[in-house]
Order: sequence, then structure tokens, then C-alpha cells
Amino acid sequence: MMDIICDACGKKYRVDETKMKGEKAKVKCKACDNIMVVSKPALEPADELSFPPEIPEPEVSQATQIPERAIERPAALRQEPEDIPREPPPFYGGQKVRFGLFGKIITVMLIVSLLPFAIFWGITLRETNERIRTDTEALMAQTAQGLGNQIDGWINNNVSILRTAAKLSEINSMDGAQQKPVLETIQKQYPWMYLVFTLGADGINVSRNDDVPLKDYSDRQYYKDIMRGKSLSWQTLIGKTSKKPALVLAVPIKSDDQTIGVMAAAMTVDDISKSIATWKTGKTGYAFLVDEKGYVVSHPNRQYVAKRKNLNSHPLIANYRKKGWTTITTRFNTSNGQAALGHVRSNNYGWALAMQQEEIEVFSALNRVQKFAMTLLGCTILLVSVIAWFSARAIVTPVMKLTDAAERMSLGELNVKIDIKSRDEIGLLAQAIGRMQTSLRLAMNRLRRKR
Repeated sequence: MMDIICDACGKKYRVDETKMKGEKAKVKCKACDNIMVVSKPALEPADELSFPPEIPEPEVSQATQIPERAIERPAALRQEPEDIPREPPPFYGGQKVRFGLFGKIITVMLIVSLLPFAIFWGITLRETNERIRTDTEALMAQTAQGLGNQIDGWINNNVSILRTAAKLSEINSMDGAQQKPVLETIQKQYPWMYLVFTLGADGINVSRNDDVPLKDYSDRQYYKDIMRGKSLSWQTLIGKTSKKPALVLAVPIKSDDQTIGVMAAAMTVDDISKSIATWKTGKTGYAFLVDEKGYVVSHPNRQYVAKRKNLNSHPLIANYRKKGWTTITTRFNTSNGQAALGHVRSNNYGWALAMQQEEIEVFSALNRVQKFAMTLLGCTILLVSVIAWFSARAIVTPVMKLTDAAERMSLGELNVKIDIKSRDEIGLLAQAIGRMQTSLRLAMNRLRRKR
């Protein structure tokens, strides 16, 4: 197949020389009706070029039009390149590459510069995340243990007071007149006990520190527990006297190892829960305390305390009960759908002390660092991309110019200007192509002289 171009309009065609009946054939341009004469290529060796004799013009042969992209550069038919008044085609007119040096250089630079950073940041982020979570859980556990010890110590002190008083002869006498001065003294020494009283075996008041009429407490659970043989009982309830949430501690009054009555004291929950209700970390971290039945003893929300809200449905308390009342540290979702970390532990009286804090606050410092890192990563990508673009352009542009020059030279344009001023390997390649261009031009001149 021979590639030809119309002298009039520049249309490109491909002619099958094997279908030509003679040494020459006429080809009609379909665009401008120009008639072109095409000769079969000579079979003589390259160093003995000769032209076939003139023969009569044969009939017009059918030509096949070549698609625009089939021929990348027009060939100068039997004319020297310097005789063609044609503007040089633009650079990079050759075959398109899907993923050339330009893209490869940018990709490699991005990978080399960002991959270590991404790996390092991924490992550091995971380790930092785990460390913050572990530290937060440890702090919750330590704080909960400290608060639990305070509660147990406070209750133990009050129990000791009641047990000591229950052994006094005045109390053992079960005479209200003798008991009243002792009860009043206890209340004055320990003002958080707003009511100190004794009950007979029937559950009726024997004596109390205030002047309120004697009442029947036989329906109270702490009374029933003591009369059944327990050495200590307690109950959180709404006090009959104060009409407020209260904690009642009760111990037996014994005579000859027989329980003859109950020594009890009622104290406001505020006194026992002050350290818990006021504990706070950040904006979302707080603690609360529930009794063995799940009723609130202490909570930052005072309405929960006043109404003795039952928190058995709280995710922390529910999970705590499900795990067999053992100390747990877990992740859960709050009522507003926020992920949170929580810790629950039991005290010596079966109450559950819980602490919680939203994860978004726990990891707020890490999130700030992460946002800074993402901003830094974005700036790094932008900077590396700009540097890679200029670096790739500095390499690819001369290569494409040399490719374009070599392509033109292969089509007979031996006067292509090679203007590469690089002093690196690309400059050496440009000099080599320039020397090859000079050698080809001299060879062509020798062939013309031989003709």
C-alpha cells in the first residue's frame, strides 16, 4: 500500500499498487476532482535510484480514502523538504499514549512522597486512638473506684454510729424517754441524719429525735429485713417525714442475742451523693449512682433524684446487669444517638456507680490533630502535584519535540529544526538526532548527484 496526498487540497489516500495495471495510474481526488499520477515504487537498490520511462497515461484507478488519523504526517512526493511551503504540524501529533511519562512521573512522585506519610499517619492514628481510649477507660475506672470508696466509707461510718448506739443501755431499755436524749445527741453530732429513731418489734416508733408524733414503719423493707435476722439493712425511699428522697440505714437492737427492736437513721440523699452529682469531666462526662433495684440515688439531673427514676433501661446499667453485676467498661449509644464510653462498678452495698462521656469529646484532641493532618495532606498533595507537573513537563516536552522531529525526518523533512538546549541526557539525545539528521541530509544529496 502507498500513502499519497492530493497536491491541490491535501486530502490523504492509500493506493494498493498491486491492483495497478501498469507502472503508473491516475487517481482522482474525491474532494476536489484533482487528477494525480501515481507510479509504482522502483525495485532497484536504494543506492541506484532511477525513474521509470514515460509511458502513456493509463485509465484512472480507484483509490481508497485514508482516515485522518491513519497518516500522521503528509509525505512530500518527489519534492525536497525545502521546496514545500508548508507550516510545520504541531508537536505531539503522533500516536496518543494512554498513560505516558507525564502521568507516570506525577503518579510516582505522589506515591513516593505521600505513601510513607499515609502509612506513618495510619499507624500513629490507630495507636493514638487506642491510647486515648485506654487512658480514658483507666481514668474512669480509677475515678469510679475512688468515688465508690468514698460512698462505702461514708455509709460504713454511719453504720458504725448506729451499731455503737444500739449497744447503749438507754437504747436497749426500749424506753422512749431514755432513748430520746441519745437520739437527739446523735442528730446534733451528725446533722446529715435528719431523723434518728427506734422501732419496736411491732414496727411502731418507740422514740425519735424530733417532736413529730410516733409513726408506724412496719411496712418498710429495712424493718422487715432486720426482724428476719439481717445485721444491716438499707433502703432508698421518699421519707415520710421529709417527703424527699432519703437513705435509711437500720441495725438490730439486741438483748441476749434476741432482736428486740430496730435502730435506724434517715439521711438526705444530697449528703451521700454530693461528690457524685458534682463530678464532671468536659461538657458531656458525668457520674450517677443507682441502688440495687436501679432507682436513682445520685444524678446531675435533680429531677431524676426527686422522682427516684428507675434507670434499669439505661444501656450501661442494662449491660451491667446482663454481665452478672461485674465491673465493666464498654462503648454504647446515648439517648440522643451519640457514641459514648462508660464504666460501671458495684460498691459494697450492691449499688451501681456509673460514669460516661461522649466519644466525640473524648477524642476531640485527636480529631483536631486529624483535621490538621488532613489539611497538611491536602497542601502536600497540591505542592507535590505542582512540583511533579513542572518536573514532568521539563522532561516530557523535550522528548516530545525530539519524537516529533524524528517522525518528520522519517517522512522526508530533513530540515527540521532541533532546538533543545538541555545539558543532560536529553541534550545528548538531541545532539545525536541532530548528527543523524546531518548524515541523512548528506546521504540524500549524494543520491541526487548520482541521478
